Amino acid sequence: MDRSLAAAGALGPFFRVDDHPSPDWTSWAALSTDPKALRFRTEEVHAALAAWKPVPDIEPAVVASLTHLGLVARLVSPLLGAALLSGVLPVTPVENVHVHLTGANPLPLALSATSAVAVGSAEELADALHLHWLTPAVRPLTAAVRAVCSVSPRLLDGNVTSAVAGALRMAGVARPELAARADAVLDALLRSGPLEGTGRRREDGSFVRRSCCLCYRLPDAGTCGDCILDARR
Repeated sequence: MDRSLAAAGALGPFFRVDDHPSPDWTSWAALSTDPKALRFRTEEVHAALAAWKPVPDIEPAVVASLTHLGLVARLVSPLLGAALLSGVLPVTPVENVHVHLTGANPLPLALSATSAVAVGSAEELADALHLHWLTPAVRPLTAAVRAVCSVSPRLLDGNVTSAVAGALRMAGVARPELAARADAVLDALLRSGPLEGTGRRREDGSFVRRSCCLCYRLPDAGTCGDCILDARR
């Protein structure tokens, strides 16, 4: 396994990856090109939400949003963890990324044939993440989610920022010496590029997104800590 990815695994379950997928895993590329693959994961999330909060019906937009958020968070966490720890961002074509779509997050994830891009500064990491992952891997997934369900693009862009911010925050909690660099990377992402304007800092320094993932529409779910609807906004 790539050394940087192996090191990232120590940060927590969302940061762990495998070298090789099992035969029943799905390529990340298929999530954007094969409607059956995305529909399968959406149905898994719907079933999990229905078991957690039994209600007569769950809005399709809520399921689509949370499916999208969970997948993006699973993808970016090990990549950001590896970059924070080692100063290099693992990269590989989306065809070499595979995920097991059954079960609760963190889903099993495998990356193969990775190479490394040096990311010395927070700005370099932000730029590399956009170039090698958010554009070729996350943007097509976002488009595919919108194709199967009417979800606001602003909401889905907020999901991406929330997933990135959450991964950076978790890395800083697991390894406090990474916290300052993680904060700098988030600030760089919010300043420019595709995620510009999708979130900001509160007065206490915590992150708040400028949209809502719709989780609050589930009974008794409340709001997420980075939600624009949170009382601290």
